[in-house]
Amino acid sequence: MRRLTLIRHALTEWNASGRFQGHTDLPLSPEGVRQARRLASYVRGLESGAAIYASPLLRARQTAELAFPGRELRLDDRLKELHFGEFEGATHAENETHAAWAWWMEDPFARAAPGGESYRALRERVVNWMGSCQEADHVVAVTHSGAIQMLLAHVLGVEHPRWRKRIYLRHTGVSRVLFRDGECIVERVNDTRHLTQEGSDPFLD
Repeated sequence: MRRLTLIRHALTEWNASGRFQGHTDLPLSPEGVRQARRLASYVRGLESGAAIYASPLLRARQTAELAFPGRELRLDDRLKELHFGEFEGATHAENETHAAWAWWMEDPFARAAPGGESYRALRERVVNWMGSCQEADHVVAVTHSGAIQMLLAHVLGVEHPRWRKRIYLRHTGVSRVLFRDGECIVERVNDTRHLTQEGSDPFLD
């Protein structure tokens, strides 16, 4: 049985202020660093044979470095967040004044954000990444909410996922997919017990 564990990065200042980040490269906030360290205490039991991947964007890379200190990180551009193009750096309310916002919001899965990409394109690249990771029985990816949403939508057979509607993921939330006998089984989604509990048993046994 193979396992794929997906972890959303920890908090940034733009997350806290509700700004679209996409490919904008920002570090973790002090609260994000705290979250990543709590995550580290939770994943301490992860076996050494797991392959650890991360998006090269700073917020994901920092989360992975804090959560898995001393472990080799395999950075992969396919794990980046959706490129929001002209919408990056603005809040939802500010983007509502953009001439292309209403048009994009009608179908962000099929339509690319101005200067950016569509969720269909994001889904294609993260699914391509997943298919290329066959070298380990357990693969861990520290990535972004959009990337994880599209991967989970793919394994669940949701063909036209509604952006931000179907799958909610908190910062450092953990999701896991099992591959067994030709089937994909979603074993957990958005596990954040490490943010509220001390001394929990590792979830990656």
